[in-house]
Amino acid sequence: MNKDFKFAKQPLKSGDDCCSVQPKGKVKCPLCGNEAKGVLVKTLNALLKDETKQRLDFLEGFYYCKTFTCKAIYFRGNETLDQKDVSVSVGLKESASVKNYCYCFGWTEDRMIEDIKTNGKSNAITDIQFKMKSIGSSCEVKNPSGKCCQVDVKKVVESLEG
Repeated sequence: MNKDFKFAKQPLKSGDDCCSVQPKGKVKCPLCGNEAKGVLVKTLNALLKDETKQRLDFLEGFYYCKTFTCKAIYFRGNETLDQKDVSVSVGLKESASVKNYCYCFGWTEDRMIEDIKTNGKSNAITDIQFKMKSIGSSCEVKNPSGKCCQVDVKKVVESLEG
């Protein structure tokens, strides 16, 4: 696997799984100033709208800003991409039309709330872990962060179960 993700213009090798290494290092978002982690080219290639990809010279070197109130989803230097540039609703953003947290298995905030009402607690994490073991996941190409959702889902479940 290409270790220098930051500005490499080579495609990643096929067969990378959900848990492959993300680009190293953190960079401050130009809009909110919070630190963000790098995102894989394959994530951007899968989730950016075609018209967005066409206006970019290359996809390397982007970072994912997960700050709830920040409009930037991805950035590279002072170049930012927001919800209009992405093909899915980014659930971690306050402006998201759908609060999706697990893009592989459809765990939205509404589904977690309904699960809690029905069962007294959410089974989201158990369901995600079971499905990851049985059928696998595609976090790198479905989740805007390019990484596994379990940490974010756990935080949401804990806040909803209060």
